[in-house]
Amino acid sequence: MAAAAEPPDVQGLTAKGRATRERILRSAAQVLLSQGLSGFNLERVRTQAAVSGSQLTHYFADKPALIRAVLDRQIEVVMDFHRQPALGGLHTFDDFERWIDLNMRYLRKIGYTKTPTYHTLAGQLVKSDDATRQTLADGYWRWVDLLEQALQRMKDTGVLLTSADPRHLALVVVGGHQGAGTLTFAYRQEWPLADATRFVVNYLRIFAADPAERIARKPRRTRARRTRDSGPPIPESGRRFTRKGLATRARIVRKAADLMFKRGVGGTSLEDVRTTVNVSGSQLSHYFVDKRDLTRQVIALRVNDVVDRHTRPQFGHLDNLQALRAWADACIADAPAVYLRGGCVYGSLVGELLEADEGILDDLAAGYDRWLQLFRDGLAAMRGRGDLVEDADLRHLATALLVAHQGGAMLSHATGTAEPLVALVNAAVDYVAAFRPARSGRASRSMPKAPNKR
Repeated sequence: MAAAAEPPDVQGLTAKGRATRERILRSAAQVLLSQGLSGFNLERVRTQAAVSGSQLTHYFADKPALIRAVLDRQIEVVMDFHRQPALGGLHTFDDFERWIDLNMRYLRKIGYTKTPTYHTLAGQLVKSDDATRQTLADGYWRWVDLLEQALQRMKDTGVLLTSADPRHLALVVVGGHQGAGTLTFAYRQEWPLADATRFVVNYLRIFAADPAERIARKPRRTRARRTRDSGPPIPESGRRFTRKGLATRARIVRKAADLMFKRGVGGTSLEDVRTTVNVSGSQLSHYFVDKRDLTRQVIALRVNDVVDRHTRPQFGHLDNLQALRAWADACIADAPAVYLRGGCVYGSLVGELLEADEGILDDLAAGYDRWLQLFRDGLAAMRGRGDLVEDADLRHLATALLVAHQGGAMLSHATGTAEPLVALVNAAVDYVAAFRPARSGRASRSMPKAPNKR
């Protein structure tokens, strides 16, 4: 896997020029994360990088060019991570086991804030403009192509079954990783990444040519996450409203949620909300202290939207494979109207708010708690009936379903095609199915059969 050619604006630079350009890109990424797209400007970047205005314009013609260069730099960081010699070209299952370990080490190295990972930049930028979104998409396809080539090599050398589809598997790896990043940074804990990377590598093992390699490895146990009560994630304020006032407040929150889904949080101002809802500034300030207060109420609304969606009659209690497949099919059916248009109504909020304050992040994590619990309750019922093996890890399987949805939605929104979402949600349900008891009735953690494509 050869490294990509340098961009034209890098070729011909002196060593000092390359170092200056790199410093500007690092600074621009940090400003993007700390200020968001709405607060991103060249003056802030210039100050952060300690360069003159003329130096900045020498390397980057304008703000959009700088943003796209940041994305190009960060996907190259991702590519270099996967090309490192320790991963051996990702041609064996042992290589992918090391991939899990190195992902965990990298997370511990970078921490959860002020780090321009690709998923955090995608969350900030995917709703900005078409050119930036295309740059994001190009980066994702480069990542998918790199893994597809590695997996094709595994297939060619007989490590994978001839029925294995390298592109499908590559989408599962990339999407699972990106969904994991969103949950991991929302919780500020490493367990979502541990469960998600184990999910994608165990899923690869379903397609192993050697039956001995099809044994599912257990996810590593990490420190338990904080426990939260099961009540609403957003505490009610001490204000009292009349019935009419509550209706007006709910209408404002719904309209704000719609605007944020379309334009992003950073692209939605209080003035935008006021104009859309046709209320006065004094009315808006009567119901909400500030934009942060309104954003927290939007988060609460979207959590309830997620819960309502997952408790539809056609999904039952998400407690059998037919219900989970119905859930996956419904996600896919919603792709044109929802996921391709603005991503996941909840996940896109999370992606844009990963650098917010602790209170907002607690709200986001509490929302994911409720979503995960819906899956866990269904999986617990399956295990209790004997539909899953006795040692099936409920948190792990619930996390696999959730990160598959979040990663699939993220990639589909960025790339403009439902292909990633289709691959991810189907893979997650097939993964749950792989934990059914063996036909003999004896519990088994092996995954002997490759799932059918749908």
